[in-house]
Order: sequence, then structure tokens, then C-alpha cells
Amino acid sequence: MSSLARLTSICSFLIISACSGIPVSQDFEQGFDFSGLRTFAWDANEDNQWGIASSNELVDRRIRSAIENTLTTQQFSQVDRAKADFLVLYNVQVDQRISSSNVSGGVSMGRSSRGRHGSIGISTGSQVRTYEQGTLLIDVIDVASDKLVWRGSSAQALPDLSDPQRLTDHINATVTKILAQFPPGAGK
Repeated sequence: MSSLARLTSICSFLIISACSGIPVSQDFEQGFDFSGLRTFAWDANEDNQWGIASSNELVDRRIRSAIENTLTTQQFSQVDRAKADFLVLYNVQVDQRISSSNVSGGVSMGRSSRGRHGSIGISTGSQVRTYEQGTLLIDVIDVASDKLVWRGSSAQALPDLSDPQRLTDHINATVTKILAQFPPGAGK
């Protein structure tokens, strides 16, 4: 995939119209006490948190800013790595997907010289399309154990939108919705 295609994919991944829902999920270490987590820092392992966003520093900054702002709003404090209770990193993946539909149909109405008429058409031919699906993963690593304790994610079809403000708005909305699940069981 070329750099331009990756740039377009990452930008597209993070933008979906405001009226569509943002699907999110989480997984976490059962039995882990999240109540002791109050301070965070970025994981020093840049290979993991850059992922595909390494081809676009602007998108990287938007994602980082959204994560920092959301965690700060949730009363977590960003500190130096040596003082952090947990580390944060993210990754963006883009995959090719195929979807198919076996039924399509339509209805038409019209008027002729003899009055109104209508028709209904149904086809059972398969329609196959390919699309790109983007997945944003946000990981939380417990500093004391150096283990992954929480992962939030959102997987979405990538629309073809490239307006910087809409991109920023969608990144913020996606990150906010993912991190609304963190910490688990907080009654959000």
C-alpha cells in the first residue's frame, strides 16, 4: 500500500458521519484492581503506538491529543513515565474486507397515457464489494506488573472523507467512546 493510500486510509478510518453509531468493545484483566490507577504516561515502545499513523504525523498528534484530553477529563493525570501508574499506547490497523449481498430490489411508480402504473423488481444476483476496515486499539499497561490490563477498540468501515476538522471531530468522538469504557465497571 502506498504512503498516499495509507494516509487516505487512516484519515478515512477516523471519519464517519456524525449520525452513525461508533461501535466499540473492551477486554480487560479480570480481577485487576483499576481503582489504584490515577496517573498515566505514553508507552516508550513507539513501534506499537505508531502503527499505520506513522505515515501521518498529523493523525498521530490528533489521536494522542484525543486520548490525553479524554483521560484528563476522566480525572487521570498525565505525568512523566517514571511516575505513572499506567502506560497508554494505541495502534491503527487497516484491512481489506469483502461484503456480499444476494438480494437487491427496487420499486418504481410512473404515469402513462392510460393511468398510473408501478413495478417492483427483485434480483437474486450476488453483489460483491470490497472495502477497507479500520481498527483503532487503545491499550493500558499496568506499570507495576508491566502487563496489558485493558484494551478498548473500535472497528469501522472507512468512508472517503478528508476534511481536517471532520477528521479531528471523529477522532475525538471515537476515542471518547472507547475510553468511556475505562476503567471497567465504573458505571459509565
